[in-house]
Amino acid sequence: MRVFKKIYIIFVLPVLLYSCADTSACREETEVNVQINFYERTYITATKKYAYNALTVDSIWAKGLDLDSFLYKKKLDQELILVPLRKTENQSDFTIRFNNTTDTVSIFYQNNDKFYLSLECGCIVVHTIDEVLSTGHFIDSVAVINREVINSNAENIQLYHF
Repeated sequence: MRVFKKIYIIFVLPVLLYSCADTSACREETEVNVQINFYERTYITATKKYAYNALTVDSIWAKGLDLDSFLYKKKLDQELILVPLRKTENQSDFTIRFNNTTDTVSIFYQNNDKFYLSLECGCIVVHTIDEVLSTGHFIDSVAVINREVINSNAENIQLYHF
């Protein structure tokens, strides 16, 4: 019986302990956010074309319409914001205040809840953007640059100020 215990401890127990996945070993980003960058659109009369330059907003407030707390509250000197999309819906709405002007941005998308990262990290919900609309107070126009919203720092949406 003692020999059996020794064999069990030496061979079987390490295999059982090794096969359990440790979620703290996850080295991948599991947060999925839409990256929205701000640009200023200026008309150049010499070339009769528009130029787009990165815009730094002095003060920004951002809040999901269905959330109680702010995602950004009086953040200074922002060129972009990261906002989460609802995982169980196909539309997320945000109120964004640029200095003293407020716009509402609506993002329509499809969800994919079968995006497998790894054994340690599990699955995440990623999104495919269909359309983006805004109320047009501060924002002149919107462009979707990268429709696939995954767990990377990639620009998805560009908001243009006139």
